[in-house]
Amino acid sequence: MPVPEKPALADENSVEGLEAFTEWWFELLNYAQATNDFEPLWAVTDSGCKTCTNFESFVSQSYDGGGWIVGGDLTIQSFDSSFEPTVDGTTDSYVTTTQDALTVYRQKNAVEEVDAYVEPTVGLAISAYESGTWRMYDYGDIAVTND
Repeated sequence: MPVPEKPALADENSVEGLEAFTEWWFELLNYAQATNDFEPLWAVTDSGCKTCTNFESFVSQSYDGGGWIVGGDLTIQSFDSSFEPTVDGTTDSYVTTTQDALTVYRQKNAVEEVDAYVEPTVGLAISAYESGTWRMYDYGDIAVTND
């Protein structure tokens, strides 16, 4: 499986550039899940990304002992950003994603875990434009309450 190629627009300091970067970042996330190769994702992601660290741990454990993951790709349904920097200089984007059904296999094709298709979920992507390119600082679902 080839590493997803970075679109030229992803280096532009604009809302369109941020959207292109975010879409590419999700492609890298899907690639990491399918291959257990996190190097391309970490190359454009801050080491403090807690969601990424937790995700890498889940994927690595799934691949331990000859296991593998099928499916589970995240797909962006919508993207929105005011493109206004926050106090710390990052830019927030609201990203609605769906996730395909996911199956984790262990040795000898034993299914360990199956997750169904995940309906659209809104998440917050925290990015910053640094040295001529975007960098992802963190991503996570936004908790919705019915108060």
